[in-house]
Amino acid sequence: MRLLPALLLSTALVTQSVQAADISHQGALELEQKFTAYLPDDLAKSGLIKVRPGTTDYEVTFDPTVLLKDVDPNTFSISGLKPLLSLIRPMEDGLWHFAQTADLDVRGQLATGTEKTDFTYKIDAMRTEGIVDPDLLYFKSAEMTADGIFMTSKSPQQSVEARFGSMKSTVDTKRATPETVDIRSNTALNGFTETVIDPAKTKIDISADNVTADVAFNGLAYRPLQDIVFFILDKVKKKTLLPTEQVQLKALVRANLPMFETLLESIEVANLKVGTPTGTFGAETLRYTIDTNGLKDKANFGFGIAIDKPSVPPGVVPDAFMAALPETVNSRISFQNIDLASGITYFIDHADFNAEKPLTDEQSAEVGRIFLPGGALTIKYDDISARSAVYDFSLSGTTTVYPEQQGRQNTDLTLYAKDFDKTISYLQQNAATVPEFGQAAFMLLMVKGFAKPAPDGRQMWNIVVDENKKVKINGQDLPFQP
Repeated sequence: MRLLPALLLSTALVTQSVQAADISHQGALELEQKFTAYLPDDLAKSGLIKVRPGTTDYEVTFDPTVLLKDVDPNTFSISGLKPLLSLIRPMEDGLWHFAQTADLDVRGQLATGTEKTDFTYKIDAMRTEGIVDPDLLYFKSAEMTADGIFMTSKSPQQSVEARFGSMKSTVDTKRATPETVDIRSNTALNGFTETVIDPAKTKIDISADNVTADVAFNGLAYRPLQDIVFFILDKVKKKTLLPTEQVQLKALVRANLPMFETLLESIEVANLKVGTPTGTFGAETLRYTIDTNGLKDKANFGFGIAIDKPSVPPGVVPDAFMAALPETVNSRISFQNIDLASGITYFIDHADFNAEKPLTDEQSAEVGRIFLPGGALTIKYDDISARSAVYDFSLSGTTTVYPEQQGRQNTDLTLYAKDFDKTISYLQQNAATVPEFGQAAFMLLMVKGFAKPAPDGRQMWNIVVDENKKVKINGQDLPFQP
C-alpha cells in the first residue's frame, strides 16, 4: 500500500525542475497534475492524491480508501484505513527531501467461496526519511523505521498471529555508470514471534531474536526499467493491447535485457526456535542466500541454506545418535549456463499478449529448449558440508541432466573427509546399541581403500558417474559393476 504513493511520487519528481524552488500554490497544482498524469482518468479525478503547499514542504496526501470504493463489501471489507501524508521539499542540489510519519491499525475480512478470513494489521509508528534523485525515480538514500508490528489472520481452517518488536531499513543508491546504478538495502527486524494453529488444531510457536536481510542490485539499468513501468501504468486498465502497443511492449522488454549485472540477497535468522507438541526445535543461526548474474545467456542462479548449531527436544534423538547431530550444515547449489536472454527474446518475438495462451504448445516447448543449450541443465554443488564432533564432510562438483531425455545424466563429484578414522571409530563403538552402525563402519572401511590424501591432509574421493551409469572413484572402476 505504501509502494504506490512512493512510485507515483518518484514518477512526478522526474518531470519537475531540478532547481530548488519556493513552495507555492502553483507548484502544488503542477505537482498534483504530474502525480495523477499516469493514473486512469477516474482515479486521477477521485482524490486519490492531493498536493498542497506547506510552510517549508509540499504536503502530499494519498487516500487508499479511494481504491476500494468499487470493491464488493461481501467479498472484501476493511476498516481503519486513513490517508497517508508525505512531505517533499526541493533542495539546492536538485534532489528532493522526503519524509513520512504514520501509523496503521486496520481490520477486515476476505471471503473466498464460502470461507471467510478475518485479518488485522497494526503498526504503532512508522517513519520514512530520505533523499530522492528525480533522475533515478528512486531514493538516493533513505531510512525507514517501524515499531510494534502486529498481524493476525483467522479462518475456520487456520489462524496465524505474528509480531515484530521493531524494524529498521536503509537504502543506498550509487551510480555505477551513466546508465546503471548499484542499489543496496539492509533490513533488521527484532523480537519476532508467530503462532500458527493448523486445521488439526496443532499449535506451532515460532520465535527469533532478530531477522536481517541484505539485498544488493549491481549494474541495474534503470532507464529501461522506468520506461516499462510507465508503459504498464499507462495501459493497466486495458484488457487488450493494440498491435502497435504489443510492438512497443516487446521493444521495452528487449531493452531491459540483461536488466542487471548481479543480484545478491541474504536473510539471516538468529536464535530460531520452533515449538511443537513434540518439543522445541531450534538453531543458533539460519541463513538463506540467493544470487544471479542477470537475464542473459550463460546465466547462473544459486541459492544456499546454512544452519549453525541446530537443536532438538530431549528424547527425540537416541543417545547414541547425539554425537552425530551436526554442529553446522551448509547446502549451496547453483544452476549454470542458462540462456535466459535467448529464451526471453524468443518468447517476446512470438508471444501474443492478447491471447489466453501467449504461446502455442510447440512454441512453449521451443522456449524450454532454448533456455537449456544442448538440452543440458548443469547443477553445480558449490558447497555441501556437514560437521559435528565425530565427522567433517564436504562435497563439491557438478551433475548434468537432460530433462527431455529421461535417465540421461552424468556426475563428477569430489568428497572430502577430515578425521575419517574418528568417524569409523564412533560407529564401531556404538554398533552394539545401533546394529546399523556396524554395517556403516564396514562400508566406510571399504570406501577408505579408494581414498587419496588431499594436500591439506583430508581423505579425498573423486566420484565420476558417466551417462552409462559406470562409476569411477579416483580413476578406478568401482567393483561389482555390470
